[in-house]
Amino acid sequence: MYKFTLLFVVLFITGCSFRPDMPEANIEFTYEKTSEQQIKQDWWKDFGDEKLNELIQTALENNNDLLIALNNMDIAAVNLGLARREYLPNISLQGSATRTRTSGELPNYPDNMEIDNFSVSAVLSYEVDLWGRVRNTARSNKALFKASIYDYENARLSIASSVAETYFTLGALNEQEQILKDTLQTYENTLNFRQKELENGAITQLVYFQTKASVDSAKSQLFTLQDSITKTKTALHILVGKSINDILNLDLNVTNEQVQVPQVPDGIHSDILLHRADIASALERLKASNALVGVARANYFPRLSLTGAYGFASDELSRLFIQNANTWNVGGSLVMPLLDFGRTSKSVDLAKLSQNISFLNYDKTLKNAFGEIKNALNLRQNSFLRLESAKDLLESQQKVFDLSKVRYEQGYSSHLDFLDAQRLLLSAKLNLAQAKLNSLTSALSVYKSLGGGFNQDIAQENADNR
Repeated sequence: MYKFTLLFVVLFITGCSFRPDMPEANIEFTYEKTSEQQIKQDWWKDFGDEKLNELIQTALENNNDLLIALNNMDIAAVNLGLARREYLPNISLQGSATRTRTSGELPNYPDNMEIDNFSVSAVLSYEVDLWGRVRNTARSNKALFKASIYDYENARLSIASSVAETYFTLGALNEQEQILKDTLQTYENTLNFRQKELENGAITQLVYFQTKASVDSAKSQLFTLQDSITKTKTALHILVGKSINDILNLDLNVTNEQVQVPQVPDGIHSDILLHRADIASALERLKASNALVGVARANYFPRLSLTGAYGFASDELSRLFIQNANTWNVGGSLVMPLLDFGRTSKSVDLAKLSQNISFLNYDKTLKNAFGEIKNALNLRQNSFLRLESAKDLLESQQKVFDLSKVRYEQGYSSHLDFLDAQRLLLSAKLNLAQAKLNSLTSALSVYKSLGGGFNQDIAQENADNR
């Protein structure tokens, strides 16, 4: 009975933990819509563009930011392994060989005698985790390891979406460039015609220079647009380039003509918290800081260490490993703070403040996530309306231009009216190209805001298996 009671007390004591309860974010949310459609992990394939698929795959294999996230994940895994090793005792081997000459001038010592001493032993030391210090340290490192996995998933989503957005932007810029080139060619043909009219006295210099101003304005727009194309290409090169040579020479003459606008979820699913890697990462970091509060509190209490050694000792090397030469010892030590002038208390305060920061970051991440989702869904809905409006505007401006051209040629309207219609037609064409881009990027924003195919349950299962 005594042994059973002693065992129960030991188990109870070693089960103690001073980790506080996890703080909870007080967020209430009413789901206006639900969508059972799940986003697949390679969601970018929904856009139906093989070139885009190839670029994203290349970026996921070579992007430095993703490689850094992967390296951080490996570091977190090693730290977790080290923390778990603290559950196990330390076993070391130590040996010594000495020769001592005694002094004949000291009492009770033989006169100038040489003494040999040889020993070898295995030493075991083990800290009994009385207050959960080791367990909470391991718990904190496990949470940080999971957070690093989620950070990797978040970086993966960020890189894929950045490549897609830059790709769509480049396609739209290329389309706008072609519109400007075609328009500029038309303007230059008109200017050549006005030059002949001016030479024949059919028009005034004012009409000629008004036409020339339209050509110069279109050229200026084209040059500005080409600068944007160069910068966008460079950004895409850096995102996907395997090497400096790829960054300088990768062919990226792309358009959005072959890109499909996918059907994306139109509402917020009830388990959205399981589909955002940044939310999962923030929660794990909160768990890690919460466990460290328990570690800091455990330092108020004694630390019990058990030690033991078994080995051999002899004054002759040849007789070191005989039965009569064996030695052993066992023992324990208890260390606790007596007067540390508030050092432990301040450490606990710092741990609590760190937990508060982690909680506030988690709360902020939650709010930002729902804000991003709401904005993405609204922008997605409005993008359809803007696209249809841009198509209607182009159709109307085309008719206005055609009528203005006829009226000007027949002398019923001024040259300025004709130029104004010409300028508005160009603006409508560029506006439609921008509306098409907005339609693609709005779908991309929905994929990104809903987590891009990330599933916290599956990721956590993979983390537990490491």
